[in-house]
Amino acid sequence: MKMIKAIVRPEKVEDVLDALMQKGYLAATRMNVLGRGKQKGLKVGDTYYDEIPKEMIMIVVEDQDEAKVEKIIADAARTPNGGTYGDGKIFVMEVEKAVTISSGKEEL
Repeated sequence: MKMIKAIVRPEKVEDVLDALMQKGYLAATRMNVLGRGKQKGLKVGDTYYDEIPKEMIMIVVEDQDEAKVEKIIADAARTPNGGTYGDGKIFVMEVEKAVTISSGKEEL
């Protein structure tokens, strides 16, 4: 199994979740986060913002679905005209096991 964590623009999070749901990936966790990328924040006039609001989406999928889910997220989160700085980042990690609390079963 793989855990995919995607950091996306707040205005794109619903697009990403809707795209995942339309393709059959219903289970996801969403969090408000603050951070900065390679640009080290944002300067507007004389004001410097070193922490930008973003959304993090976490989803666990079977290994064979990893590339498909990455593409769904990237396509939905990318801004028009080929994307731009701040569109986000996708991280993929191994998951050793998943346990459903209510049943105690090891399952997704």
